[in-house]
Amino acid sequence: MEKIDFTYLEVLSEDDDDFKDEFIETFESTYVSLVRRMREELENGNMDQLSKSAHQLKPSAKMISLPCAQTLEDIQYHPEKATEEVLKDIHTQCEDALKQLKDWAGI
Repeated sequence: MEKIDFTYLEVLSEDDDDFKDEFIETFESTYVSLVRRMREELENGNMDQLSKSAHQLKPSAKMISLPCAQTLEDIQYHPEKATEEVLKDIHTQCEDALKQLKDWAGI
């Protein structure tokens, strides 16, 4: 599991618990729905939409410096690179990040 660098989030949050809670809620709902959508799009061969979904998830991954941010960018421009295994890895990284975010926020 990659350790998240919380420096950027610390600056953004200014130690505001409400900000932290909202960020975590948004991150969780975003990655859960987008990874599920990406799996469906891959299964259905809808590569244009898969590219758009990867683009939507990329900023959240970049904000917390997840390694999958680069993978999402690759999928954005080359959706044919997406596989079920790649999407599973993205999901796992986001799950691990969510646990770290909750620990960081004391949730």
